[in-house]
Amino acid sequence: MQTTHNNYMKYWIWGLLLCLPLAAQGYTVGEITAESTRMSGNTLKRHFLMKPGEEFSSARYEYAQDELHKLRVFKKLDFTATPRGDKMDINIRADDGWYLFPMGFIAGGSKRAAGLSLAGGNIFKQGESTFLFVGGGKDGWTSQIGVGATQHFLNLRYTHLKADQRFYQDNWFNIPSVFSTADDKEDHEDKLLREVEGTQDIVALTYKYRFAPHWRAALRPQYKHISYKHDALDSGNHHQVAVGLEYSRDIRPGLNMGALSGYGLTDKTKSLQDLPGVRSGYTGAVYYTNGGDWTGSDYSISKLSIEGAWILELPARHVFMWQVKGENAFTTPFSDQVASTDLLSSGRYDRQLRGKRGAGSTVSFMYYLMRNDTGLLSITPFYELSYVDTGARYQPHSGAGASLMYRLWRFPLPFGLNYTHNLQDGSHQFSVAVGGSFR
Repeated sequence: MQTTHNNYMKYWIWGLLLCLPLAAQGYTVGEITAESTRMSGNTLKRHFLMKPGEEFSSARYEYAQDELHKLRVFKKLDFTATPRGDKMDINIRADDGWYLFPMGFIAGGSKRAAGLSLAGGNIFKQGESTFLFVGGGKDGWTSQIGVGATQHFLNLRYTHLKADQRFYQDNWFNIPSVFSTADDKEDHEDKLLREVEGTQDIVALTYKYRFAPHWRAALRPQYKHISYKHDALDSGNHHQVAVGLEYSRDIRPGLNMGALSGYGLTDKTKSLQDLPGVRSGYTGAVYYTNGGDWTGSDYSISKLSIEGAWILELPARHVFMWQVKGENAFTTPFSDQVASTDLLSSGRYDRQLRGKRGAGSTVSFMYYLMRNDTGLLSITPFYELSYVDTGARYQPHSGAGASLMYRLWRFPLPFGLNYTHNLQDGSHQFSVAVGGSFR
């Protein structure tokens, strides 16, 4: 019996040794087949970020699945990977639909504003997302229309804005905005030095092309005309063109308006589960803007901006984020200078600093107070600081606060409250927060 047992052990060990090279053998992606309810199989495969002949790995396979989930147009999404020699064949079966959802909102405060949006998805069976937005208030109005599909994203925006410039003590200026609900003139009237009335019209077309899984190139021509009273400041044309390069290996999915129609919840169960470990994501972008005679501008404009973010997600899905931004205005008129608020990411402010160059950083931590089948409740404290070269010196603009947000799975647009304390001028901002990105 002992001899028989030893023989069995010997055969088992030899069999294991023979199988080890097979177990260690790497696979390449083989044939990819796909079928769906509305979109064609070829369209589905274009959105899937693994291609035949590429190296196959479980991490890349899971990432490609997540990117399909992020289209938010599926009721059901199944994947099968089958070995075939040194190939790994992949089959995708999807049940997709379409949606078109209108939504209106009203913003209160000393300046009321209202808006109407129309969001759509997969209407043209390309897995695309579309949106239309129109809104306005006391200080002007704005409209946008956009569509994103596979590698392409296109957005057209028009804004007509009352852009009065108010100059305060210590180099502070107001922030012209269609949806600013606070009146900085009333809040800081004792420090107001002078005011110049004006309006501005902006037409901007943005086109982005994803030429690799994590990379996009961008082009943004912009018509901008400013008219200040009595031709003061820099009245005239500020037409400009921006080119950019973006990198994104983010871990946060976008908003899912399709959930209202029952679509886009295919990874809900997975999103509610704790992660096996910590994971991280990265984003970055660099843009160069130029304007002059060749764009029809009355002024020379040359600006370089960079930004990046590091995102760390803990096993319980809490998210730490560090964002940095920098901008250098080599040549610009007053109205195109670097604004301190453009260098900050989380707070709400009614005034800003302006200068030739600056840099800023924001640190935030999103903590989930509740995660269940109904929705997600989170609180996100933040601290941010920027420095802007105002001429004689670099001047700080910092703020701290928190956002309390809630999102229903079937109504994914998050809503809640935001509090910001400007640590330089001591002002406080309470506002209703609608929208934003969180998991």
